[in-house]
Amino acid sequence: MTIPTRIIPTCLLLATQCSALASVYYVSSSEGNDAWSGESVNQAWQSLDKVNNQTFGAGDQILFRRGDAWQGMLHLKGSGNAGAPILLSNYGDGPLPLIDGNGYQACILLYNDGFVEIDGFELTNEASHLDEQGIPKKLDSFLGETNDYGSGKSVRFGVKIVADAQSVASVGMTRLHIHDIYPTPDNLANVHLGYGIKFETRSDTTTNAFHVVEDVSVTDCFIERTGHYGIWIKSLGIPGVDDVKNDGIRVADCTFSHTGGSGFVPNKSQNIVVEHCLFNHSGSGIDQRMWNRGSGMWTFDCKDAVIQNNRFMNAHGYQDSYAAHIDYGNENVVIQYNLSSNNEGGFAEVLGDNVRCGYRYNISVNDGYRVDPEGDPWDRKGKIFWVSTYCGGPVRCPSEGTFFYNNTVFVGPMLNPEIYVWPESGDVHIHNNLIFMSDDGEILETLLEDDGNEYFVSHNLFYPPGRISLDSDLTVLSSQEDPAFLNTSNPLPTFELNYQIDAQSPAFQAGTLIAGSEDSQDYLNNNGGRDFLGQPVSSTNPPSIGAIEGNLCGTGATWSPELNQCLPSDPGCLFDLDGDGSVSTMDLLSFLSLFQSNC
Repeated sequence: MTIPTRIIPTCLLLATQCSALASVYYVSSSEGNDAWSGESVNQAWQSLDKVNNQTFGAGDQILFRRGDAWQGMLHLKGSGNAGAPILLSNYGDGPLPLIDGNGYQACILLYNDGFVEIDGFELTNEASHLDEQGIPKKLDSFLGETNDYGSGKSVRFGVKIVADAQSVASVGMTRLHIHDIYPTPDNLANVHLGYGIKFETRSDTTTNAFHVVEDVSVTDCFIERTGHYGIWIKSLGIPGVDDVKNDGIRVADCTFSHTGGSGFVPNKSQNIVVEHCLFNHSGSGIDQRMWNRGSGMWTFDCKDAVIQNNRFMNAHGYQDSYAAHIDYGNENVVIQYNLSSNNEGGFAEVLGDNVRCGYRYNISVNDGYRVDPEGDPWDRKGKIFWVSTYCGGPVRCPSEGTFFYNNTVFVGPMLNPEIYVWPESGDVHIHNNLIFMSDDGEILETLLEDDGNEYFVSHNLFYPPGRISLDSDLTVLSSQEDPAFLNTSNPLPTFELNYQIDAQSPAFQAGTLIAGSEDSQDYLNNNGGRDFLGQPVSSTNPPSIGAIEGNLCGTGATWSPELNQCLPSDPGCLFDLDGDGSVSTMDLLSFLSLFQSNC
């Protein structure tokens, strides 16, 4: 038996915090027996029912055999603690253990239990909620309810975490492959209500019973082919309550592919980090059970969110369907250092009732190719920047401190996504953006409505002037010169290094300084200190225009388009084979490694 190193019992490291009674249990559908103890590989349990009828404690591990499969819902009962979480994982070799939800609400359910880690499973759930007799399936260990509980037949999940009797803390998920999550509703209008992972909190303002999830981590997961969202955080029962929020949410190194709605949607949450993820084909319509609309992700009524170093690609849909958009009611949300490409709705969308939210140091390529089906200008057509006052109803809401600065936007032939700011949007800051279009194609229209708006606009570069119709507000201290991007050997417009500039570019150090605050989380007035590629950005000197401050070579080196890398201009250190600036034994080893032996 081989147990992954990450699941070596925490007790070995934190003995003083762990329960002395912590146990390891094994489950195998092919080799187990529910009459056995479950406490060794040779005494493994067999069924989900056996696991569902147990209550586990701090430090316990429940390991499912790789290569095996189960049908039904795993309702894990019991909570760990800060030093000893309950671990749900796998053992052995072969494919990840598969749990097919088989028409139950979820493949894995946590109900008011926390301090749980879920690692290494394949999850799918698209079978009927009815048994062979046409009766809703019933899980005896789950409150004795049929699968109609909580509209189970109309909603389906890979993993569902519920906090309705208490708050739930510390839930981590890693290495999950969640796919094909679709319900089997009586009402076909609900056919898309399938979600990869849902965190659901339920509160009651009349009794001051407020419940949240805290310390949530989803890493290295692959979520694909869901009817709607990939991951959803939803808070129920607290409309209009602003100071109750889920806290500490991290989604990292995940892939979202062909989700029927958006990849990730946090609601009423704070201290959010989303990084190093791929969002591809959100709003997908490859299955008739999909929602067929959605941005890669969006925040709703959230605070202090950082969305960075992700790739947002190929979002689809007749509404929204941007790379990542900022819905209404947010505070201090920054979308930075991301690559956005081929998203139907556009690159950047900010709705109403937001405070200090915006985009900086992103690269957008061919976003906003959507054409309004009714031909209305400024309505549902694709956008580069779009600021709206929508805040959930007929009453419109301005925002405070909306910003777009140091973004690089490339628009290929025949695309003409617009730039549009609604009336009464509040104060809008647009600086140091580089909009570069190919020579051929339709005119890009821009309109910044003046009624009720205050603009802070300067030092943007638009090229070529013949393809862009500039609103007068965008002409302030603007440039229309060729930015002279460095040539590379990679023809793909999504290749980030294509957008480097050097000291000869009119964009080089030609921007306006974004500084004035020592608070690194003041994203409007503090430039963050680095650009899209991680190069330093001065807090005292003017930056370059666009997402990339200069070129990666800096001084003492030149860019090689053939190799797509920097080469030293000074050949003085001929034997510095590892490029560390000095000649050492490591260079000798590198030299020797070039020889091959045929003896």
